[in-house]
Amino acid sequence: MSATDVSATEFRPTEVRKLSANEVTAHALAYGSIKKRNNAMSAMLSGILPAIVLAHYFPTSWQRCVIGVIVGLLWSNAFEYVYHRWLLHCPTTLFGKGHLLHHSSVGTPEEAEHATFGESPVYVMALFVVNGVPAVLGEYFLHTGLVPGLFLGWAIYMIAVEEIHWRFHLGGWLPLGLREARIYHLAHHDIPDGRYNVFFPLFDFLTGNMTPPMDQIQLPAYALNSTEGRRQDLGLATWVRETACITWALILLLDYRFLTGSK
Repeated sequence: MSATDVSATEFRPTEVRKLSANEVTAHALAYGSIKKRNNAMSAMLSGILPAIVLAHYFPTSWQRCVIGVIVGLLWSNAFEYVYHRWLLHCPTTLFGKGHLLHHSSVGTPEEAEHATFGESPVYVMALFVVNGVPAVLGEYFLHTGLVPGLFLGWAIYMIAVEEIHWRFHLGGWLPLGLREARIYHLAHHDIPDGRYNVFFPLFDFLTGNMTPPMDQIQLPAYALNSTEGRRQDLGLATWVRETACITWALILLLDYRFLTGSK
């Protein structure tokens, strides 16, 4: 056998089997689910730990904590609008290029891989830092007692927006009000020049960006059907674990005794 024959037989390139659409979908769901869970845990820790520390240095009460949570939720809605409109939809930035993957993957087997609102747990922590620095500085000078609640409000909103946004795209149970919000959000994916709030369009309304009119929108067929139709069953154990994790996180976030030291 010649050297040419040996080369042709022994060094033949390995054939790589192309994954089926179902296999790609399963991989994307598994990867996206882990990223969503880690983002939620990151948001919980980024809210609770600073809130406990800040409550020690900036005394508060449960009433002020509750007010702070409400202010934090409103702040989050405003930040979501600004961040989504001017950073995620600016194609020349790193944020915009990453968000483009989300828009371009809608309706494809890879959709779940890009369906989380935060790219990574570190990314989520960075959002808390960006918002937290001016909030802490304001508390230092004004002594409002609201800043621990602010962090809790941000964490609640971040956990909620990750889970709700995931279900908008990939299915799962939604209460009646959020079923209408799902159509509102998917309209943004048809014409992305408005509707920047994900599930509660407060700042879309205040800024006049609930546009264009729905009669100009072409929704995909699945958007008009039940959200269960696009959801791949990940198993009862996974569902129970994730539900328990999110419920536990929200209970901790809403328990002001962690902040005030009350018994």
